[in-house]
Amino acid sequence: MSGIQRKLALFAALLLFLAGILTMVPDEWLLGPQAACHTCHEAQYPASHLLYRINYMGYNSLCSFAPFSTLILVGAAILIFLTTFKIKFERWGPQYRVLAVAALVALAIMTMLPIRTGYRDLLGMSTLDPLAPLSTLFLLALALAASMGFIVCPFLIIMRCRCPVLEKEMDASYAPDRAILRYLKIALTGRLSDEDVRRLYMCTLCNGCWLSWFNRHTRAMAVKKGIVPSHLASIRGSMEKYGNPYGTALEADGGNAINGKADTLLFRGCTARLKAPEILSAAQLLLDKKGIKYGLIDESCCGYTLINLGDLDAGLKAVDRNIAAFKAAGVRRIITVCPGCYAAFNRYYKGRGGFDPEVVLALDLLKEMRVPAKGVTVHDPCHARDKRELARSVLVGAREDGTGACCGAGGGVMSFDRALAGHRANRIFEENLGSVVTYCPFCYLNLSRTCSERVSDIYVLLAKGGIK
Repeated sequence: MSGIQRKLALFAALLLFLAGILTMVPDEWLLGPQAACHTCHEAQYPASHLLYRINYMGYNSLCSFAPFSTLILVGAAILIFLTTFKIKFERWGPQYRVLAVAALVALAIMTMLPIRTGYRDLLGMSTLDPLAPLSTLFLLALALAASMGFIVCPFLIIMRCRCPVLEKEMDASYAPDRAILRYLKIALTGRLSDEDVRRLYMCTLCNGCWLSWFNRHTRAMAVKKGIVPSHLASIRGSMEKYGNPYGTALEADGGNAINGKADTLLFRGCTARLKAPEILSAAQLLLDKKGIKYGLIDESCCGYTLINLGDLDAGLKAVDRNIAAFKAAGVRRIITVCPGCYAAFNRYYKGRGGFDPEVVLALDLLKEMRVPAKGVTVHDPCHARDKRELARSVLVGAREDGTGACCGAGGGVMSFDRALAGHRANRIFEENLGSVVTYCPFCYLNLSRTCSERVSDIYVLLAKGGIK
């Protein structure tokens, strides 16, 4: 299921759920105690009137077929929801159990609260919920399930499918919304505990939760206040010494091929150059076959890693260093094979210091090419989700639905928590049979460390002519 299809399914499930709830709402809540279907009608409507006929629970509601219509609509919503997000019944941690049980028991008690209404519940009493005590028993049953660790929270169900950290830790204390609390804590007190820092840097910044903004700004504020984790200090030192985050001299890849001037530059990138040279070689071969002219210059890291880790000063220093080199070489167009570099050039380079190049992902220049890839699953990198349709047009026969989430290594997680990055990669292979193809060197690096025989890169496939 594609991302758009998943969103539509979620929207449909939400509409069905709300419609189901509305069928149980007493008409007087919305239309007043002397309701009439039109202003010209008298308040004393006939008992057989379809809109105001008493439902099967004995009171006037917005749907006279309630609660049967309620069960049908809510059941359909739950079925669509569970199917869309591939829910697995896994045990969750202690904090989730405490919070979920407390919330569900409180709701169960509320259903039995005495209140004056125009209807009676199933016991003939005037309570808040006309479905009591069935609703009470249902909520208590959910509380029992939650106490055993089974998930019942719709928010966490959605986030568990979108957040690599929550997927691994399976506890509410790792839910993405905690990013808001850390942001407020550093903004108001200027401090973070060691545990806060650990959880802050477990985030991949994939923005599947729509809350990565808080983690990005919390990291930046923390670094400004001198809170620098060891992996950030190590990467910063490597950048200063070698010009890349891997602690490796660039000369180790065979030397820097430098052309004095380059109107079009192929920015090779740290990961493709040092950790996945087969991807870079394949991309260069394909560009050469297409007759695309480009130059190579003495480059350093784009700076995106440092920016993502919150060290904006060091990251933007790397940006300015590269811009100076690009201007000196006369660069007006940048081609890259790395979606992370692609995002960095668009966000932090264009318009900075009067430098405004055209930025192109190499895949865009190869869009007429085709390669047989029947049955493969495409892993769309977080920084190039807008290229998903292009990737599937190139990979003939690939499945329409992708792996559905981040590879687990972004945002500095690969250098901070290798186990977390590996766990997410392993889940991708568990949930998707056959080969997985990506078009990001960094995703490829993380996935290949988990199961190298089942992962391929789109540039390598194009160069080879398909999966052998």
